[in-house]
Order: sequence, then structure tokens, then C-alpha cells
Amino acid sequence: MKQVGKRTGEHPAIGPSEEKRAEAELIRQCIAGERYAQEQLYRTYCRPVAANLYRVLGDRNDLDDLVQEVFVIAFRGLPKFRQEARLSTWLYRICVNVALGRIRTRTRRPPPILKADPVEGDVRVSPDSPQTLLEREENKAKVYRILEQISPKKRLVLYLHEIEGHDLKEIAYLVGANPVTVRTRLFYGRKEFYKLLAEDAS
Repeated sequence: MKQVGKRTGEHPAIGPSEEKRAEAELIRQCIAGERYAQEQLYRTYCRPVAANLYRVLGDRNDLDDLVQEVFVIAFRGLPKFRQEARLSTWLYRICVNVALGRIRTRTRRPPPILKADPVEGDVRVSPDSPQTLLEREENKAKVYRILEQISPKKRLVLYLHEIEGHDLKEIAYLVGANPVTVRTRLFYGRKEFYKLLAEDAS
């Protein structure tokens, strides 16, 4: 009987364990100061980092500087990264904190009319939620204008839950707070968002 095997030229699919080992090796090389590894990490995650910052802030101003800030923090923090989470998740957490710092310190100004859809993915939410409003082009500026009026911590939790679709446990990790605190911020953030939305419509 003819033995069935892999066809010539086929490569086995890379499984999660192989990906994890490759990621760990990349991190090790970056910590060791290997320039090629550092450049590879930057090239791999630069665009996702920029997209994450843009979606949170709704503003392209100083985006390049903020991306650089994320990677400066990341490279400095890699030796302390315990790899309990994926590298992409850890970088996203840094993005969230850099964005929060930006929200706290920037001067208030009218939010820009967004030229690209800041939201990706299919998140099921109730009608007229921030996510639903963002799906309609004409409402993008309105959503970010309202979010600008909400305090930074509540705004960030509201964004991560209603628009990005993260659950409370994930948000707690990303913002460095416990789930009860996150739930409280989400409750009051929603309440404030809909109050401001109603005032904007009147």
C-alpha cells in the first residue's frame, strides 16, 4: 500500500506553540540589543500600533510621535515583560496608556472629521451606541466630539468596551484597574455619553 505523506514543497502550518517560541526568541534578541530583531519588531507592530492610537484618539495630530513613544516604552520595558500575555496584547496596553496620557494633556479643540473608518471588526451593540453611530460616516465627528467631553478614564473604558468590544477583564488588564472599577467607569461613562448625545440632538 502506498504511504500517504506530505506533498513535496508543502510546509507544515505554524501552530500556536511555534509562534510563541518564535515570539519569545524575538523578544530575547531585542533584549540582547540585536538591531535586526528590534527593527523586525518595529516593522511588525508599527502599523497596528498607529491604528490603535488613531482609533482611540480619533486624531492624526502627533500620531508619529505617539507611535515612537509607544516603542520607546516597549523597548525599555521588554526585560520586565513576563510573556504571560501575547506581545501584541502587551503593546496594545502601552498604546492605551499613551493615548490616555495624550487625552489628559492635550488642549481642547474641535475633533477632526475622520477620513477613514476608525473601527474594525464586528461588535454587536445596541442601536445608537458609539459603535453604531461610528458606522455612519456623518456621525464620526459627533461621536469623538462627545467623547472629548467625558473624563479620560471613563472615555477610555467606554471606548474599549463599546467600540473595540473588549470585556471587563480585558479592559482591567489594559488600563491597570480592577474589574469592579472598570464596571463603575463604564456605567457612568455610558450615562454621560447618552446625556451628551441627547443634548447634542436637541
